[in-house]
Parts: sequence; C-alpha cells; structure tokens
Amino acid sequence: MNSGIKQLVFVIGGPYGFSQEVYNKAQGKLSLSKMTFLHQMVRLFFIEQLYRGFTILKGEPYHHR
Repeated sequence: MNSGIKQLVFVIGGPYGFSQEVYNKAQGKLSLSKMTFLHQMVRLFFIEQLYRGFTILKGEPYHHR
C-alpha cells in the first residue's frame, strides 16, 4: 500500500503452472502449496487472507477474543 503500485494483479495458475512467458513478466510469485487445489478453493483462500491482512493492518481484531 505504501509502495505506490497503482495496479496489482493476482493470477491463479493451473496444475502445471504458467508458461515461461508469464513467469518472465511477473515481478514476483506466490505459492500456496505443492498440492493442487480447485480454483474455487484457491479464490476462497486468497480472499480470506486478504481480509485477514487488511483487518490486522486496520488494527481490528481478527480472531475471537
């Protein structure tokens, strides 16, 4: 949020990843696991982590206390 990046794109790959061209264009990559998940599951994992991160950054409690 503080780096000045105006556009951030997350792409979910298939079971065999991406072509080398996609990897070459990427400024970074993130792996959830060596396991293969359904796209629907990965979307849920990703959204939950975004929510968790922003909640923590805002200083709001994430876990039940």
